[in-house]
Amino acid sequence: MRAVPTWIDKVHDRDKVEQCIYDLAFRPDGSQLIVAAGNRVLVYDTADGTLIQPLKGHKDTVYCVAYAKDGKRFASGSADKSIIIWTSKLEGILKYTHNDSIQCVAYNPVTHQLASCSSGDFGECVYVLIKRWPRPLSWQYYRSLLPDVSITMCPSCFQMFHSEDYELLVLQHNCCPYCRRPIDEPS
Repeated sequence: MRAVPTWIDKVHDRDKVEQCIYDLAFRPDGSQLIVAAGNRVLVYDTADGTLIQPLKGHKDTVYCVAYAKDGKRFASGSADKSIIIWTSKLEGILKYTHNDSIQCVAYNPVTHQLASCSSGDFGECVYVLIKRWPRPLSWQYYRSLLPDVSITMCPSCFQMFHSEDYELLVLQHNCCPYCRRPIDEPS
């Protein structure tokens, strides 16, 4: 099987120097591609490869990008220690920072929480989870300084567990270990 390119674009900065692409992500409907290149986030139309808009909000290299499952927002993380959440209208709506450069961002496909990780002073990862509560409450931030620990949250009671423990208990009992709600049951 042979791959055939649909479109190709070389990313340059203002001085016409080629930029490294650190990450990219498709919009869930496949209509757009966001690219982390240099200190910008580039938004492309996937049909023909046209650059829709370069987004400028970071002051240093953008390392990671991620789209929310609903396609209404996406996030970018940078060496400037900041994360920007962008709307589908390509507007930055929230900016927050870590203590070091951002290495990765990921949206939870069920709850639309954003997890982000920065490089720490001693190789530790700092995870930040954002949970959006029902209106009219605002965003809540959770911070854990545990290095390299994956966590999972029950979609019913919103309790957080170590991922391996949660998966084991769910497999054994087919319910959340805290609220005892069956996993198949809608909340």
